[in-house]
Amino acid sequence: MIRKCFTVNPNRTKDEIQDYEKCLKSGVFHGCEFFYPYNKDEEHKKTYIDSLKKYLNYDCEFVCHLPHGKLNNLATYQNLEEVMQRFYDAIDFASNLPTIKLTLHPGELDGTLSKVDAVNLACLNIKKICQHAAKYNMIIMLENLIGTHELMKTPEEYFEMKEKINEPNLKFIFDVAHYHTSHQDNKNINLFVEKVKEDLIHLHISDNNGLTDMHAKIGKGNIDFYSYFKKLEEIGYNGLYSSEILFNTSDELFENANAFDNVLKRG
Repeated sequence: MIRKCFTVNPNRTKDEIQDYEKCLKSGVFHGCEFFYPYNKDEEHKKTYIDSLKKYLNYDCEFVCHLPHGKLNNLATYQNLEEVMQRFYDAIDFASNLPTIKLTLHPGELDGTLSKVDAVNLACLNIKKICQHAAKYNMIIMLENLIGTHELMKTPEEYFEMKEKINEPNLKFIFDVAHYHTSHQDNKNINLFVEKVKEDLIHLHISDNNGLTDMHAKIGKGNIDFYSYFKKLEEIGYNGLYSSEILFNTSDELFENANAFDNVLKRG
């Protein structure tokens, strides 16, 4: 069974979060991936987490997406103390819900360090983040990225970083849309999954045209989801399938859920 999940970013209103509750109440979805609202005031943070706590009435697995982007880059010394504190605060925030898995972007080249030095620094910082997460028995999941300036786009790069970080609570999250549009030759989604299957515990799902990360609903791009889902079934993957699509209402989430099911009906 595909255990579907949806994302709820901090810009959602209390009423919107209540609307998405229908997805869990219906039994169609079994997970929610939320974000640390680091750029919001304390009142907003409290309203956000209190609204999400209502999902505890249902069969819901929580995942937290940690801060990401240029302002939260782990591969540079620029504002590093501030950035690291933000990650620690995010993990502490996630502990307000029964959260085990934390999504983490490894970082990117900003021109201040060589790639080797940037990777080494990122690994050192991720090691510290893993150790902080371990206090709550949480797992850090490294996510594959896209651009030439971003770190970790291949299984080989993941395993290189994993060896350097050397923490037992480090695992992998695969974003199929990132991989489909990443700057690489001879891309093979199923081969990627085969290589990381022992560490794979979470997925981000959206569609695109192979040119840009569109965050589109399934069927709006050209990713071969049938082959991909069959591969996930073959390796025995039983984690969440988190829809990272652009949406506004619960109706759109249900529409995308139907697209999931229709993919598998092709066989």
